[in-house]
Amino acid sequence: MESVVVDGVRLGYERAGSGPAVVLVGGTGMPPVAWQLCGLRDTLAGAGFEVVTYAARGVAPSDAPAAPYTVDDLAADLAGLLEALGLTETVVVGYSLGSFTAELLARTRPDLVRAAVLMAGAGPLTGVLDAVLAAETELIATTGRLSPAFMRLQTLLSTLPPGVLCTDDAQVRTWLELLGAQEAVWTSAEGENGQSAASDRWLRDEHRMAALAQIAAPVLVLAFEYDLYFPPGSGRVAAAALPAGHFAQISGAAHGGLLTHSGETTKAILAFLAHVDLDEADRSAGESLG
Repeated sequence: MESVVVDGVRLGYERAGSGPAVVLVGGTGMPPVAWQLCGLRDTLAGAGFEVVTYAARGVAPSDAPAAPYTVDDLAADLAGLLEALGLTETVVVGYSLGSFTAELLARTRPDLVRAAVLMAGAGPLTGVLDAVLAAETELIATTGRLSPAFMRLQTLLSTLPPGVLCTDDAQVRTWLELLGAQEAVWTSAEGENGQSAASDRWLRDEHRMAALAQIAAPVLVLAFEYDLYFPPGSGRVAAAALPAGHFAQISGAAHGGLLTHSGETTKAILAFLAHVDLDEADRSAGESLG
């Protein structure tokens, strides 16, 4: 993995394929290899795109400055990375926390974003997510960090759809084992606390939904049917608020649909990219692609 220093923060990144640039922006604690595991990176590279993946600040092997972070910090890091690589008018695909980064970059640096995909991360703050954020903030304030056991439980319950959680104990235990290695993705506890603080501040910003109207680029809001944090109803609200918003839903998936329903997710993203390329003159706000 190569690296570049952006405003004093070293960011690790990789490039694959050739063609129009697509940058994949991971969620909380998400290492770049996850984009390979779900198949999206290689599929896009094989479809004629240059794909950039990177570790956001706080995630190994990138640096972890002192917490807290903000989404402004994360978007500035991404802007600096793209500038260092000489990339403009990219397609930015963000997942969860990465969706916040992609959304802000599209709004503040339109020269860098030709189109965006906001996956499992667009829409108003729900009651469920409000409760999760409050619990995370309290844990960090009282213990100094989010306990590994808490993070495993939270990620497990949000990642898998209810049918799997209730009926497929073997799969649940497999995921528990995978999540047991999650701590290794963090550069340090500062990175974990920093990213958590960035999410909390972003989601509690009362002006962020109105700011969607400032994004001129075409944006796909991609929601998962059983996402506890960003359910389809929230995604539709976000898509309707975007001047060139589109909406697609992945049936049967929860917040972790990127991994559990990777084929369907990849298909929806490719369909959006084909629409942007082939039907650029005929975009309408709130249009549904599936």
